[in-house]
Amino acid sequence: MFVEQNGHAHETDTTVSGSPPSSRMPAAPQHPAERVKEMVAALEVPFDPSQIVWRVMNTTKNRQPVRGQVIPYADQRTYTDRLNALFTPAGWTRRYTIHTCANFERSKDQKIVAKVLVTCELTIFGLGSHSATGEEWADDDNAGTSAEAQAFKRACSCFGLGRYLYYFSGTWVDLDDRKRLKTMPQLPGWATPAGWLEGLRPYAAGESKSSERTAGKNNGNGHRSRPLH
Repeated sequence: MFVEQNGHAHETDTTVSGSPPSSRMPAAPQHPAERVKEMVAALEVPFDPSQIVWRVMNTTKNRQPVRGQVIPYADQRTYTDRLNALFTPAGWTRRYTIHTCANFERSKDQKIVAKVLVTCELTIFGLGSHSATGEEWADDDNAGTSAEAQAFKRACSCFGLGRYLYYFSGTWVDLDDRKRLKTMPQLPGWATPAGWLEGLRPYAAGESKSSERTAGKNNGNGHRSRPLH
């Protein structure tokens, strides 16, 4: 198991049989309900656009110009920076548990490959704990890193941090001959800190698709997709 606090990781062999990781955390006073609401609201605010990266997920074949479907995501360090800014490095911690499972048949090539499975428990003192899992095929050189980042960011989304990224399903843009974006997609207003704080939100199922709620319809707004790691 790995314990990470204040942005640093170290290995620990301390285990308590039959006890969840949270039972080994020091008790912290719970904040009043109003303070909890303020903290969650601060966590939900989108990242600054300068911290957003667009990743190509799919590309067109036998077509010119080449187009790619891109998804926005934020680096794991961006999540860490937000937690440090809101709660200080001493105000939160995370624990990782890593397992390897064998004998999975991968559908794309029918190979039998092991999987790296990571569970991350994120604790914000005075707010609570959430855990989530991440996974990656073991033959990927960065399997551990990818699964760890995925688990951490999923745990963050349980507190509202980065959850807004689930509303993007993909935007199609032109790519150059090296499959790089020729132009960066524009984020809808609700996906920026200023727009979010003004009250803009992505539309939910069943809502009328008007004004800012559907301004980004071509950007895939209003549909859920898991954030990248």
